Order: sequence, then C-alpha cells, then structure tokens
Amino acid sequence: MNLLIIDHVAAMIVFEHSFYIFDKRRYLQNQQQSVPYITDALEQYMASPHAAAVREAVSAAVYTYREGLSTWKARLPFQSSKRSQRSQKKGDLVKTILEITLQYRLPRP
Repeated sequence: MNLLIIDHVAAMIVFEHSFYIFDKRRYLQNQQQSVPYITDALEQYMASPHAAAVREAVSAAVYTYREGLSTWKARLPFQSSKRSQRSQKKGDLVKTILEITLQYRLPRP
C-alpha cells in the first residue's frame, strides 16, 4: 500500500511539473527542441529532495492510518461504528496524502 501511494503522489507531482515545463517551452516557441516533458520533470523530481521526503511522509501517514485502525478495531463492539470509524480514518489519510502532494510540489520552471 505504501509504495502504491508513494508512486501515485510522485506521479501527480511529476505530471504537474511536466505541464509547467511544456507551457514554458510553448511560449518560447522553440519547436526544434523536442524533449519529452515528462522525462524532464521526472529527472528533476528524482534529483530533488522531494522524492525522499514524499516517501517518508507517505510512509508515516500510512503507518499512522494502520495503527489507528488496529487501535479502534479492538475497542469498538458494533459493526456500524467500525465502518464509520474506518471511513473517518480513510478520509483523514486521503486528506494527509493531498497535503503531502501539495507540500512537495516542484517549483515552477
């Protein structure tokens, strides 16, 4: 689960950055240089400290999510309460992942 989320967050950051590279080059009207924008963005992301920071932040978020699940599973006797708590925990995880994605965006070129 960790690696899948890390890959998705990284992909979002890379795709967004590749758009800015494309947009900047489009305005420069340099049609002779045909460099894949995704490749440039991916290389910049992998060379940045963001790649390691995203891995650490997502791993911590997933760990917190899993720990929270195991803690409340033992305490809640009713099935409907468990589903509600699970939905809340999942919502918190999604919110945290979104915050991580926004926090580690690459600067615009």
